[in-house]
Amino acid sequence: MMKRFALFAICAMAVLASCQQKGKSNGQDAGAASAGAASSDNLNDVRDTVPMPVFLISRMPYLEMHYWTNVEEPVKEGDDDDEYFASYHAAWERQEAFRRHASQYTHVLTNYSDFRIKFFDEVLKDPDGNTPSIGQLHGRDQIPSLCARYKLVEPVEEENESVGIVAVTDSYLQTRRQLSLTSEYEEGEEMGPLPDSIVTKLEKRYGMKASRSLWYHTINNRYIQGCVQFEGEYKDAPADQWGTKRCLALEVIADSSEVYAHEVLGYYVSENEYGWNVDDDGIYINIYIHTAFEGPHGLEFCYSRSAPESLAVGIAYLRDGKYELDQYDIYQYMIDEEIPLWKTDIAELKKLYYEAAAEEGKDVVLSKYAHCFFDLDNEWVWMRDKDDQHGGIFLRKDGHFKFVGLETPQVKPMEMNRDYKVYYLYFADPKDNMIVRTRVLAFKDGEQIEEFSALKVEGVYTECRMNGKAISPAAGKAYLDNLPEPEEITAYFTDIDAE
Repeated sequence: MMKRFALFAICAMAVLASCQQKGKSNGQDAGAASAGAASSDNLNDVRDTVPMPVFLISRMPYLEMHYWTNVEEPVKEGDDDDEYFASYHAAWERQEAFRRHASQYTHVLTNYSDFRIKFFDEVLKDPDGNTPSIGQLHGRDQIPSLCARYKLVEPVEEENESVGIVAVTDSYLQTRRQLSLTSEYEEGEEMGPLPDSIVTKLEKRYGMKASRSLWYHTINNRYIQGCVQFEGEYKDAPADQWGTKRCLALEVIADSSEVYAHEVLGYYVSENEYGWNVDDDGIYINIYIHTAFEGPHGLEFCYSRSAPESLAVGIAYLRDGKYELDQYDIYQYMIDEEIPLWKTDIAELKKLYYEAAAEEGKDVVLSKYAHCFFDLDNEWVWMRDKDDQHGGIFLRKDGHFKFVGLETPQVKPMEMNRDYKVYYLYFADPKDNMIVRTRVLAFKDGEQIEEFSALKVEGVYTECRMNGKAISPAAGKAYLDNLPEPEEITAYFTDIDAE
């Protein structure tokens, strides 16, 4: 069942996103020269001349640029908040700029590689004809998102290194010089702190004590990139109408003796309760720079920030002596989601049921379904009628469903599990019947490995079969006695009409 995030968590994420967007930028000490003389023009104003980078999510064989708002232009309603609508419309305008130039994005980059890509299509509807999810990252590839899709021009081996997430146009590469990025830590190791001289300078500038710092990258063998987190409340934070208390972290770029910082404000409740993102445990999560460029207006860094429940993407700029983060948007990670059943799936399941149930099922109306987690690697579905008397168990394998077992008023499916490696579906008549028919199906890795059936008359086994071959009643009884105890299946049903 899909994890339901608390309302507080969702609201807090949105507020924190706004807070991070409004964080101030603090440049080098007064009088120091700017690193890469930068114009104060907003670089987004020229995005139709030189489209800015986009960020792709790998869902092979596609690389997807996920949209963060509807493709239709938002229309202001009479009671809409002006500031909110302006922000929402600006997000749509940025997205539209990317969509206008979708076919121009021909490179996906990392610090050390350049893969050629080509625009494939847009996903604007799900299989049921509705708008797919917006601004969400799904762990299951079967769940579509509103997005543009790209493909690699030359396929890569599955074990190949990551193809990266930053996509750019030829015009962007022609007007920029890509800079090298050197990680200051080994994979699997903790990052070291920033040099003391940088931390001391920032402590003096803010009049606060740093609780931690991280040195993430050296850029082009010149610039140091990392972050600093301060202790306690940031008393010089901009005031708001609610008197909100803030804590402070800094995204940092240093060029020799010059130190540039971008403020990221969090929420401060007490010395034991503060943070920047939902579930961050009071530890500031710094940005990760994927690619770095020297452009006509200064330095540009394509970054992401992966928090416990969200992913932010954007571009950081060093210009006019200021370090600024231009966040495109925040995507929400969706956890433990069920694979959706589309209308075509439901029609296929019903067809399989009526074929298996034959005469007994001809008047049954299947009205609801549930995903059952007998194992975590395969998709199991239980369909039932409204009275929970009739139904069927199904397994989807290689994109197609197959019928597994029938539920009747007398025979209710149950499950058994052995070490979470072999799992069983158990179908049997009530034990107090004079005649008890038992059927057990064993599965491993989504494949049926055993089918056992038995007939017991007045407490005595008379017929037993294993994989279609007769076995002795004693062997059948021993098999059943050695099985785990049957348990009721945990299932949460969805009404088909509610879809």
